Amino acid sequence: MLLIVVVPIVAAGLGYLGGSQIAPGPKAPEAPPEPAPRDIALGAITVPIFRARAVSYLTVDVTLVLKGKELADGPALVPKLRDESLDLLTKLADNRIFDPDTVTPDELVPLLERGLEDRVPGLQAAKVNSAAPFKQG
Repeated sequence: MLLIVVVPIVAAGLGYLGGSQIAPGPKAPEAPPEPAPRDIALGAITVPIFRARAVSYLTVDVTLVLKGKELADGPALVPKLRDESLDLLTKLADNRIFDPDTVTPDELVPLLERGLEDRVPGLQAAKVNSAAPFKQG
C-alpha cells in the first residue's frame, strides 16, 4: 500500500521539478531593429559666390541620407538641414575649396559629408543630384 501512495506522489513532485528545469525560460529582450536610412531631399540650394569683381551663383540639388532617430521628422527638419548645407557650401566657396564654374557633383559629395558629419547627427551619406553654376546679368 505504501508503494501505491508514496511512489506516485514522489514521481509527480520530481516530474514537476524536472519540467520546470527544462522548460524554456523567459526570452531575453531583443534589441529594437535599426531603423532604415531615410532620404531627405533638400531640393535646390543656391549658393552666392562673391569674388572681387563678380558675383556668381551655384545651384546644388542635395539629398541627405540619415540613419537612426537622432533627428526626428517634423516640419523643421528640412529647413534646418538646408540651412546647415547652405552655410557649409558658402564657407567652402568663400575659402575657394572648389571652383564654382567647374565643380561636379562628385567633387561636392565628400566635401558635404565631411563638413556635415559634426553638424547633422546620424548623417550616413550625401547625394548631390546636380550642380549648375550661373551668373546673373
